[in-house]
Amino acid sequence: MAQLRRIQQHVTVPLPVRQAAERLTTAVTRRHDAPFTTDPISDASLIISHLTAEPAALESGPGGRLENDRALIVLIMGVSGAGKTTIGRRLADVLGWRFVEGDDLHPAANIDKMRSGHPLTDADRCPWLARLHVTIADQVRMNQPAVMACSVLKATYRAVIEEGCGHCVRVVYLKGTADVFRERLIGRRGHFMRPELLDSQLAILEEPADAVVIDAALPPDDIILQIRRSLAL
Repeated sequence: MAQLRRIQQHVTVPLPVRQAAERLTTAVTRRHDAPFTTDPISDASLIISHLTAEPAALESGPGGRLENDRALIVLIMGVSGAGKTTIGRRLADVLGWRFVEGDDLHPAANIDKMRSGHPLTDADRCPWLARLHVTIADQVRMNQPAVMACSVLKATYRAVIEEGCGHCVRVVYLKGTADVFRERLIGRRGHFMRPELLDSQLAILEEPADAVVIDAALPPDDIILQIRRSLAL
């Protein structure tokens, strides 16, 4: 029973497996005269198959900490207009964690370049990625959970900022359509990222294969709920 409850609470276990553990817990603790609402053997088989394929599946734990008491870093990524800052800040507020705005770590020259309507090159991004990495590493070193919002559109960018800390990072990808993002950017005031730069971001976007993927068009409260359910926060 204790193992089933741990499965329900752990970040790295896929949602269907956690749901199976919840159903199986109910089945095991049910009244003897109560009917099964699902097939407990199928649920048990799903759990066993996952644990066999992923022996480290219970590495992560609830409350912003991993099983060995390492802090959890939630990385909210996506193109401009996806809602990274809005979602990241709200999630951090709900959890009582530090929020890190990735845009604040850009060198001034990068901000000026984007404000003038020119996309950044990989060389431009190098010092920014280094600062993001240092920030994540510092949070891990201090053993403090955090939510970070930043684009990190390429797999190589994510590899740089997660280097040595990937075991503590969980990625949330806000996915959506260009039309949704462009409409948001056009309506945004006072931000250096100009709407005409959206196409350049979409052109280099490499969608993560190991992220929690959420529809960016959903209401913020729904997105927060999905993140918390997916990461057991």
